[in-house]
Amino acid sequence: MTRALKTHSPWLGLSLVLLSFVIRLMNATITSTELPALESDLDVSGPTAELTMTLFLAVAGALVAPMGMLADRYGRVRVFSYGAVAMIVANAGSALAPNFGVLLITRVAEAVAFPAMGAASLALVASAFTDAKQRSRAFAAYGACYGVAVALAGVLGGVFATDLSWRWSFAMNIPFLLIALIGVNRLLRRDDDPHPERELDWWGTAALTIGVSGLLFGIQRLPETGFDAVTIALLVTAAAGLVGFLLWERYRSRAGHQVLLDPQLFACASFPAAVSVSGLMLFGAFALFTVMPLFWGLVAGATPLQVGVGLVPLGAGWSVGAILAAPLGTRWGDRLAVALALVTAAAMAVIAAWRLPDDGAIGASAIPLAVLGIGLGVAYARINQAGLHSVPDRLTGLGSGLLIGTRFLAAALGAALLSQLLMWSATSLAREAIAADSTLTVEQRQQAQHAVTAAARGRYGPLLAVESRPSDEMAAQELRDAYTEAARRTLLAAGLFLLLGAAATRGFPGRKPKAD
Repeated sequence: MTRALKTHSPWLGLSLVLLSFVIRLMNATITSTELPALESDLDVSGPTAELTMTLFLAVAGALVAPMGMLADRYGRVRVFSYGAVAMIVANAGSALAPNFGVLLITRVAEAVAFPAMGAASLALVASAFTDAKQRSRAFAAYGACYGVAVALAGVLGGVFATDLSWRWSFAMNIPFLLIALIGVNRLLRRDDDPHPERELDWWGTAALTIGVSGLLFGIQRLPETGFDAVTIALLVTAAAGLVGFLLWERYRSRAGHQVLLDPQLFACASFPAAVSVSGLMLFGAFALFTVMPLFWGLVAGATPLQVGVGLVPLGAGWSVGAILAAPLGTRWGDRLAVALALVTAAAMAVIAAWRLPDDGAIGASAIPLAVLGIGLGVAYARINQAGLHSVPDRLTGLGSGLLIGTRFLAAALGAALLSQLLMWSATSLAREAIAADSTLTVEQRQQAQHAVTAAARGRYGPLLAVESRPSDEMAAQELRDAYTEAARRTLLAAGLFLLLGAAATRGFPGRKPKAD
């Protein structure tokens, strides 16, 4: 019976892989709407609470490609299973964490488990179908699940943070991961195809992890500490790690050993372009998950649930776009489909910036975010299809890992750098407006300046307090105007990176792929 299911209904096994994909993505992004709850419950500052996301993205992003090599060597189902078990244990630890230190440790464990499941999952999708049309539909379903995860993570995160507890965002994953673990092993284990001749690159993995983690930690510290000794040490360590990684990869490749940046993989048609487009797209796109919640929270005083609802159009649009990706790619080819999708997304980022209301009303951004999501969904699904189309089976795990890893690192950098652009721009504009307003009393000016300084360091309580006091309405309006203008500038910057992603599609086939 099991063999028949595997042979004639690969979608059943794939559906369980996709279920785990949704849960993993929710696990990665749900904390973005729960940061205020983490701050108050665990008594930490905003930048410190954001470490739960930054640390996760840094470690997971650095380990996805190495986990892909493990999946190629030992089998995708086996590596997926080990990752699922580790994720279940780590989620239980996060749900029960008594303090912030323990939560960080369990988030690191999740960051190790995530890439084991992630690289294996995309490789399983790529290898589950030999028919080109079925494979294209599978990638469309994979992309649609990304949008579902975005929509659900925002709403559920808001519900948990507002009405229950942020701990439920981790506890709820456990039964679904158990179902996926058991089902994938039952339906796909016999089709697993390990390649024991594949080598592992442990030193390259270590250097990459050190470099990426040091870079993201250094950037994360800048708003609160500036270029102090620790931040400089982190950035120097990051540079040394990344340079060391490149030198080691070059040495190992010349010696005839297999490396993370495998030349055979980058010789595959469209794969280098897929990596470049993925990075640029996620750098710009992921800023939306940081900038919009910050804007809604600081300008409109939105609750976590309201922020989550505000992100639903983006996630829903992403799912619709992924479903449309297969027919659009068949008709236009990957280059035109992805380029037009990213140009559309960039245009919507500009429109969202233009229509951004001064009062922070969430509904005003719904249509631009929905259409922007459609563009991202089309691009995401077709990039997977184009990037892995000509990758041989023995390299599918590594190829999947490099694509996902690039997206993770770009997302982390985009969220960190563009959110800092938002705060830097808002701080500068607010200070200028407060200094130029002669109607403010000395006390009001001091309170407003203190609120701006605190917000720049990740503590938003004083700013929200100023905005809520009727006696400070003039100062509050100037602060709202400053943060609105800063959000507009940041959305324009995000749109620029989406346009750069569209330009990078020149490496995709310029005609309709024969396989589709």
